[in-house]
Amino acid sequence: MIKSGLHGIGLWENTAGEVPRRGIYMQRRIAVVTVIFLCVLSLLTGGEKCVAYAEEGAAGNGLSGDVEVLRQDGLNYVMQVTVENSGEDFYGTVQVVFVSGYGYGNCAYDTEISLPSQGKKQFTANVAWRAVETIEGLCSLNFLDEKGRLLQSIPLKNVFDKVVSGVAVGVLSDDYSGLTYLDAGGRELYVNGNDYPLSLVQLDKDNLDGYLEGLYFLVIDQFNVSSLREDQIQAIQNWVEKGGGLIIGTGAYAEQTLSGFDKAFLDTELSGISEPGEENLASENVDKYGYYEGCIDEGVDFRQMRIARLNWLGNMYESEVFPAAYANIGDGAVAVYYSSLGDKELQKLSKFMVNYMYEELMEQSNGFQSTNKQYSMESTGQRLLAFVDSRNTVVDFSLLKWLIGIYVVLVGPVLYLILRKTKKNEWYWVGVPALGLLFIVVVFLLGQGARVNEARVYSVTVQQADSNRKETYFMAYHSGVKPWEIRLEDCYDVAGPGWNGYDGKYIYDASDYFYSVSHTSEGLSVGIKPQENFENGFIYAGGSAEPRGTLSGTQIEVYPRIGGGLCGTVANETDCDMAYMAVWLDQELMVLKDVKAGENLDLQQAISDGRCVYQNSSVEKVRDLLYSDLISLYDYRSAAGRDYRDDDMGVLIMGLGVAVEAVPKGREYAVIVGIVKDYDRAVAERCQETSYGCLYGYGETGV
Repeated sequence: MIKSGLHGIGLWENTAGEVPRRGIYMQRRIAVVTVIFLCVLSLLTGGEKCVAYAEEGAAGNGLSGDVEVLRQDGLNYVMQVTVENSGEDFYGTVQVVFVSGYGYGNCAYDTEISLPSQGKKQFTANVAWRAVETIEGLCSLNFLDEKGRLLQSIPLKNVFDKVVSGVAVGVLSDDYSGLTYLDAGGRELYVNGNDYPLSLVQLDKDNLDGYLEGLYFLVIDQFNVSSLREDQIQAIQNWVEKGGGLIIGTGAYAEQTLSGFDKAFLDTELSGISEPGEENLASENVDKYGYYEGCIDEGVDFRQMRIARLNWLGNMYESEVFPAAYANIGDGAVAVYYSSLGDKELQKLSKFMVNYMYEELMEQSNGFQSTNKQYSMESTGQRLLAFVDSRNTVVDFSLLKWLIGIYVVLVGPVLYLILRKTKKNEWYWVGVPALGLLFIVVVFLLGQGARVNEARVYSVTVQQADSNRKETYFMAYHSGVKPWEIRLEDCYDVAGPGWNGYDGKYIYDASDYFYSVSHTSEGLSVGIKPQENFENGFIYAGGSAEPRGTLSGTQIEVYPRIGGGLCGTVANETDCDMAYMAVWLDQELMVLKDVKAGENLDLQQAISDGRCVYQNSSVEKVRDLLYSDLISLYDYRSAAGRDYRDDDMGVLIMGLGVAVEAVPKGREYAVIVGIVKDYDRAVAERCQETSYGCLYGYGETGV
C-alpha cells in the first residue's frame, strides 16, 4: 500500500527501461529521514525514560532495607528508614514511595546518603500525614545511583504493622541509673489513641542527633546542657516547638541543666538552692496552697530535698500535682522540676504517679492532640486555591509531535512534487531537512512566546500569630513534560501531598508517583511529576516560624439587636497590615477591611464607618459545614460591586477552617483571622511567588 501510494506521486516511476535505482535510493533516504524524525519525536516526548530505568531491579548489588513508623509527630509521621549494604560502596539516594489506592497519587521521599560496603545506616523521614493515611501500609524502598537510575526496589507491605515498640523517652544524664524509675515499671501510656509502654533511651552528646527525632519525651537531669554543640541545643528547641515534651530536672544541678537554652525559649532566673532540712519553694507550696497531695501520700518529704528557687520571666505556671512549672512552646511543652529527678525522695513515687508526670505534660502540648488541622483545611478549602494561575511554565510539545508527523507524511512529498515540476530534484535532500529544522525552530519559538519566563508559585501560609510553627499550602500545576519542583526555605522540615481532588489516577505502581519530597545538601524540595488528568494538586509543607505578635479581642459578643453583628474590640498586635480580618463567634461572622498593624477596632464602630464588607449570622461551627455556609462569601457569581476579591476571601476561609478547628479547649473563644499580602517567601529559589499569609488568634468573649 505504501509502495503504490508512493508510485502514484512518481517516486517509483521507471522511465525508458531504466533500472529503478533512483527509487531504491529514494526509499533508503526516506527511511533515514523517518528514523531521524522518530528519534527527535521520541526525545521530545520523553523517550529518555526507556534508558532511565534500564537497571531497575538489578540483582546482587547487596542493598537492602526496611521502613517502620517511629512515632506520630502531631499530624505527621516520623518514619525510621534502615538500610544495609553488603556490596560495593553506595553513594546516591534512598527513596521511600508510599503507594496510594485512593486517587491522591503516590508520594516519594528522597534522602541523599553515602553507605560504605558492609555498612548500616538509620535515618528518619518526616512525612506529611496525607502521604501515609491512604496507603494501607504499602510502600516501596528504592535505591537510586548518583544519576538517578534505579538500582534496587524493595516492595514493603503493612509498614504500619512495624511500629517501633513503646513511647521513646530519651534520658540525657550523667547518672542514667538513678533515673531508670522513669519507665514507670512498664505501665502503659495513652498516646495518640493507643496504649504504649514507656521505653527509656540512654543518650549522650554523640548519639543525641540520631535519636532526637524519634523521641516523644526528652529528660535532662544532672547534665551540663552547655556542653552540647550549639546546633544540638537548637535542634532540641526545634523538636519541642514541633510537639516534643521536654522534662528538665534542677535542684543542685539547676545552673547546668538550664544553661545553654535561648532566653526566648526558656527564660528563667535561679535565685538560690535550698539545703536538706530547710524550708523551700516546694514545702512552702504544700503549707500555703496544699499542693502535691499525691506526692505527699506516697511519702515524699520536700524538706529533705535540694530545691531550686526559680523566677519565671516567661509564660509559665506551677503544677499542683508535682513540684514543677510548665510552659507551652510552639506545639510542644516543657516541664521544669524544682529538684533533680534523680533525688531519692522522688524515686518513692508509684508507677501511677510517674506515668502521670508524662500525662500532665502531654496536656500542655498541642503535639499530642488529635485535632487535624490539615483535614480542616481540605474539607473547607478544596477549591479555595482555584484562583491560582496554573499557567504552564515549559514548552508543551504535545502539539509539536503531531505537526512533525503531518510534515513527514504530507509536506515532504508535496515539496518533492514542487521541486520535480521545477526540475530542481537535486535540492530535495537539502531542502527537506532544512525546511524541517526551520519548521521545528518556528514552532519552538512560538511556544516560547507563550511561556512564562520564570516559575510562578502561589502559596498560602497559615500560622497562629504568636506561634513558632506554620503550615504552607502550594498550588501545583501541570508542567507539561517536565517535573515541577521547588526548593523551600530552610525553616521547613516536613512536606508532602495536600489534596488532589478527584482528577488523579488510581496508582498502585511504586515506580510512578505524583508527589516528590527530596532531602539534599541544598535543603528540602517538593515537586510533582506530570500525569494525565492531573490539574489541581496541592502541596503541603510545615516548618518553624518567627512569631508575628498576637491577634486578640475583649468582650466580644453577639450584638443584641437583630442583624447587629458582633460587638466588642479586636486588636491587631502583629507587625503586619491586614487586607481583611474575619471575626467569628457563635455562628456570627464579620469581615473587616484594611486593619493596620497595631490598630484596635471597636466592632460596632467599624460597621458604622463602613469597614465591614461582609456579615453573616448563620455560619455553623461544624467543620464540614464551614465552607458551604461561607460559599456566598467566596462566589464569583455574586453581585458586582462588592468590596472584596474572591482570591482574598478564599485565603480567609482557609485560615478560618484551620483556626476554628484549633480553638483552645476549656471555654468559648472568638476566632480572629487576618490575611496579609506579600507574606514571607516560602520558596528559596528565584521565582515569581505570590505569597499570602493567614494569621489567626483568639479573643475573650463576654460570656
